[in-house]
Amino acid sequence: MPLAKHPDLEILKFVANIEGKEPLEVIVKGADKIDIKIPENSKYSMTVYFHVKNRTLKNLKYIQVIKKAGLTVKQRELDIGEEFEPSEEKVYSKSFPEDTTPGGFLFRGLYPATSTYYAGEEELMVVDWQLEITKK
Repeated sequence: MPLAKHPDLEILKFVANIEGKEPLEVIVKGADKIDIKIPENSKYSMTVYFHVKNRTLKNLKYIQVIKKAGLTVKQRELDIGEEFEPSEEKVYSKSFPEDTTPGGFLFRGLYPATSTYYAGEEELMVVDWQLEITKK
């Protein structure tokens, strides 16, 4: 089953810049699922690439929730930008602040995650994905 879609916002890909590794490109458009692997104790930053279609989107924001055993272990809310005009040709991007994965055998494993995109108070889409913290 393909990931969530919205007529006005299309997420194309993420690029994970992980300390000491080549950038990891994660294609979202057309994907059935998203799996991201990041080694423990790694500094990383993510950049999202997207299209805006049909109408101007204002006050875009992103909320990420990562869980383990049903409990929220991390939540981040990030502003993407004030206003984006629709364009099939223009690819917008937003880089998120650097973060660090936890370390140790207790933290390794799979974490179900959810990314929710908003324009103001309007929820545009929810994308479920999976983070795997691997041994360094």
